[in-house]
Amino acid sequence: MRFYFDFENGEEAVRDSNGFEAVNLKQALADALDIILEVAEETAANRPDDLWTLVVRDQTKAPVAYLPIRKNVTQVALAA
Repeated sequence: MRFYFDFENGEEAVRDSNGFEAVNLKQALADALDIILEVAEETAANRPDDLWTLVVRDQTKAPVAYLPIRKNVTQVALAA
């Protein structure tokens, strides 16, 4: 299955036009968490007042998950 990761903050959107292959939604969400862990620190440092969300879309480009980008995402993920 092909999934797309878009970044949105309510005013701006960065669209993923290429997407990537994942076996299923569970794998796509795990990959999304890895991306959030990579960008959260930089996003918080550069634009601390912006609330960004990683929107995971399926092959039809329909949203299947909205994941907030936060510095403490590891704590949230571990608590779930």
